[in-house]
Amino acid sequence: MNYELRISLSLFIIVNNCMCYADGIPNENLCYYPSIKTIQVFKEGFELSPAIIQLNSTERLSIQFDDLDPDIKRYKFTIQHCGSDWKTSTELIVADYIDGYREENIDQYEYSYNTTVRYTHFKTTFPTNNMRPKLSGNYLLVVYEEDQSQLVFTVRFMVVETSPVVVVGKIIQSPQMAERNTRQQIDLMVHLNGFQVYDVEREIRINLMQNGRWDNLLSFSKPRFARTGELDYRYDESISFNGGNQFRNFDIKSLQYQSEQIVKIDFDTAFQVFLLPGLYRTFKQYSFEKDLNGRYFIKNEDHTENSEIEADYAWVHFFLPYPALISTGTFHVLGELTSWQLNNDSRMYFNPAHKGYELNLLLKQGYYNYIYVLKENGKQTGDESLIEGSHWETENDYTVYVYYHGAGSLYDRLIAVNFLNSIQQ
Repeated sequence: MNYELRISLSLFIIVNNCMCYADGIPNENLCYYPSIKTIQVFKEGFELSPAIIQLNSTERLSIQFDDLDPDIKRYKFTIQHCGSDWKTSTELIVADYIDGYREENIDQYEYSYNTTVRYTHFKTTFPTNNMRPKLSGNYLLVVYEEDQSQLVFTVRFMVVETSPVVVVGKIIQSPQMAERNTRQQIDLMVHLNGFQVYDVEREIRINLMQNGRWDNLLSFSKPRFARTGELDYRYDESISFNGGNQFRNFDIKSLQYQSEQIVKIDFDTAFQVFLLPGLYRTFKQYSFEKDLNGRYFIKNEDHTENSEIEADYAWVHFFLPYPALISTGTFHVLGELTSWQLNNDSRMYFNPAHKGYELNLLLKQGYYNYIYVLKENGKQTGDESLIEGSHWETENDYTVYVYYHGAGSLYDRLIAVNFLNSIQQ
């Protein structure tokens, strides 16, 4: 089937199934309804796991979210295949990557119980009996109401296929003198084990992610050496990250007492949680403290049985002391609690009366990690070193994604994934 015919058929299928995507919607983790909170997509049974499942396996994604709007809505979802660069795979039609129905309903929901903030908790799993992915690669989960002109939220997830390819690596101190104390270098080896690659730079792409961050993701293809059956990415000084610092945390599993990092808890139509001011850690000596590397989990410890519907919501008040309004960029609260996004939802605003930056987030009871980052004007990456400091010793998680796009292929296959930790090596 030639390219023009495939595109025409794709458009016909999309229109006839009311699957028309809104123009300009980015393939990112974004929420479009203010009433939607606590969006979670993880491998079923592993709440702190990334949204990755094995192709043609029994693994499933758990999809959960809360709607604070009292009017019950009918939500649906579909999936969209993306390339390794997270652009839509335009050469595929829906039937190429979905086995079964093009959309599914989210029918499972429960009302919150004994909470001051009322909400409806929705949940479902994917794949379903009626919808499964046919191909490996990057995907965008799209949740909407009647059709996709009523987008609710989008979330990235990955489907990895079974292949002989194995990627291994380790995290070392940066060998560059100017960065030895602040950055971590990642040395990687890809063992093909019989997997045929004819043009490495054209066919192989590696994405490297630190913790859950999308803003500083590294993407590269050319190895330093390509030997028979091996791709060597070791000793490449460009494959490095700021070590950063251990994540800050706060615990609101109970709203009946003040845990560490909390100044006070008030109640005014809803719970108000005031965190300790964000003290600078720029020049402090590194000290290891166990953290969740930016993630969170939901839990209510105040005599409840089901935290999914019995965990309450509270306004959490963040405050970062700063002497004056900064003109070169914006401060953000970064972590899974803000979907790892540097946007208006995570942005802090300067309060001249208090001489600092503030942000208020409505969050569900649980345990949270976060850091303060500066997003400089014109840049997409957040810099944590100004407030948090950066140390090569910091404990960080890294995820390595290996993609393959062979000659004549219509999409990027995800052929290997590996998880690395800077301490547990």
